[in-house]
Amino acid sequence: MRQALRAPWVLGVGFLLASTLAATLADGTVKDLSTRLEAPQVFFLSGLIMAGLSLLAARAGSRIGLFTTSCLKTKMPGLLLWRSVATVVASLGFFYAIALIPLAEIFVFVGLMPLMSALMSRHLLGERVDLTAWAGLGLGLIGVLMLFPDGLSGLSLGHLAGFCGAFAGTVSLVLSRLMARREANTLVQVFYPNLALAAVAALMLPAIWQPMALVDVGRILLYSVLLFVARWTMVMVMQRLRAPVALPLMNIQFVWMVAVGFVFFAEIPAATTVIGALLVMCAGGIALMEQVRLDKMARLSQLEGRAAGAVPAE
Repeated sequence: MRQALRAPWVLGVGFLLASTLAATLADGTVKDLSTRLEAPQVFFLSGLIMAGLSLLAARAGSRIGLFTTSCLKTKMPGLLLWRSVATVVASLGFFYAIALIPLAEIFVFVGLMPLMSALMSRHLLGERVDLTAWAGLGLGLIGVLMLFPDGLSGLSLGHLAGFCGAFAGTVSLVLSRLMARREANTLVQVFYPNLALAAVAALMLPAIWQPMALVDVGRILLYSVLLFVARWTMVMVMQRLRAPVALPLMNIQFVWMVAVGFVFFAEIPAATTVIGALLVMCAGGIALMEQVRLDKMARLSQLEGRAAGAVPAE
């Protein structure tokens, strides 16, 4: 039982649940701020805070033997640069989407990310997507189409921002998976993208900076802590789950989004939105079963290899 709980897919799902919950709480925290403050001001402060949290976590981890390297060192600076650029674009896209459309509708674009990842993974990661996985993704596509409550005529700039955020976010996560294969240092994938976000935002500060109330400073601090947890745990998810599996499972975030939108913003999703979300989450379940099957096959292959090595040659 204890060995089963340490299986990569079990740990991956656990980290994913924590990541999606933290990300949704962060979105709920920043939604009110987005109506009063410009994105660069929020991202400048939050980016610095998250970079600082990365340094603190790395120092604390090194003292107890959890980490052996600083979050400043990386083996793949080129990939990290592209991941940082994608993170900046995704952050800006989702920020403006959250400001302009209801939280539940953000799920439309989160639901598109598995389809994008399946197409990217084959070329960037060499991870084959078989017929079972494509069937699950097809089911997810049907669900995504049902998530547009007003059809295509309901599209707005908020939806365009959400699509840009989803595409850039998918690129960022696929690159994270690629880095995780050779980079054990998970904090480096949090430190530099957030430092880049703060640097880009700083260029725009002179034109948009405005005084903040103490309560807004507190909300940005809470937002930063939640987003730090979400992004760090997502890196650990990408270490353990294939991208076409991890991204469909991210759609559990819809449950958190609807709950936060209903409790804090009195947003009630349409019936078609709920049905579509259920279909997309079923697609995530199919993807998870495929991951379990592949993990089982890999373990059996390892056991057979060890058994063959243990048999003396005649």
